Amino acid sequence: MVDWLVPISRRARFLDRSGRTISPTLETVRTAALSGRLTSVVVDVRGALADVEDRDTVWLLWAEHDLGILAVGRAAARPPRRGERPAITVTLDRPRTRTLVVDPMPAALVYRWVTDLRSGTRLDLRPRALEAVQAWEHDRAERDEVLLRPLGLPSWRHRAAQGGRSRPIDDVLLASIVPFLRSQDFAVGVVSRDRATRLVARRTRDLLVVHAVPGAASRPDRARAVGELREHRWALQRAHADHRLQVWGWIAFAARPPAEALAFLEDEALVVTWRQSGGRVEMSERSKQRWYQRLGVR
Repeated sequence: MVDWLVPISRRARFLDRSGRTISPTLETVRTAALSGRLTSVVVDVRGALADVEDRDTVWLLWAEHDLGILAVGRAAARPPRRGERPAITVTLDRPRTRTLVVDPMPAALVYRWVTDLRSGTRLDLRPRALEAVQAWEHDRAERDEVLLRPLGLPSWRHRAAQGGRSRPIDDVLLASIVPFLRSQDFAVGVVSRDRATRLVARRTRDLLVVHAVPGAASRPDRARAVGELREHRWALQRAHADHRLQVWGWIAFAARPPAEALAFLEDEALVVTWRQSGGRVEMSERSKQRWYQRLGVR
């Protein structure tokens, strides 16, 4: 048995326990995985995937928008019926997939080790890539704990996978930002403050406070968000002065804010982003400059 890394997209077939197809949108697939409804994924055979054998381990990477590895399971190859394309059914390991679907290994990290993912790659032939994937699944939580414990914060991986009505994973704005933060090597924590759920992400001495403003934010909404975010940033800086943290504010919108509001927020030294169709996060130009000058991968 060997390990494979296989790119998937909306064209893959996501199946529930009864074999019914699940709508191939990221939010729907994620919700189905967390509830236990998602049990398998059918992937068309292309290129090297013709060599996949029964019981091989398959890591599934959602290729659209470079999301990352969000599921793992065992392969079951079957001969195609008349008129069908050859396909592999991946029976998911649901507990492991539950972890990955809320905290995918970012595609940017995968591409450091595997550059060609047009069809699939045998990871046993890329031992450093396989080691990196396994470390993300098993060791990353411990690294996050070391950074987040002094701040008294639960990790995104822990909180987002929990049940209940108020899960941070259900906040599409926050959930869309996490893969980017993870690709930049931040440990991501979750905190509730001012009747809102925020991300607090740490990488050594850099600390980011991320506040999401849902829907079509009005001017009072933006003003309140800025005030609460600045106060939270100040409180963190003061409470953890002994760690000598550099605390930054990030404000995320569902849509691009008006030009005047955007200029004001950038003048306030905030990172400003908004969510585009398909879930991709767009960062304002001055925010990009600030990020790569002061906060880019180090």
